Amino acid sequence: MSIVRTLNPCDNMNHRRHNAPVGHCPQCGGIVNARITVGACTESKHAAARRQQSIFCVDCGEQLVVRR
Repeated sequence: MSIVRTLNPCDNMNHRRHNAPVGHCPQCGGIVNARITVGACTESKHAAARRQQSIFCVDCGEQLVVRR
């Protein structure tokens, strides 16, 4: 099975990795590793990601911060 990579305007390096350690990009929310599956995220996990200044959750891809 081959994963097709397309050009992405996001500058996060996870898009360029063949085996990214996270499922979703923290900057754009795009899927970077479809092989990673996680259970349901919790609000405390999302709060910790916000403190790390992630815009999107790396596990579920949900937008955490609204850009202004």
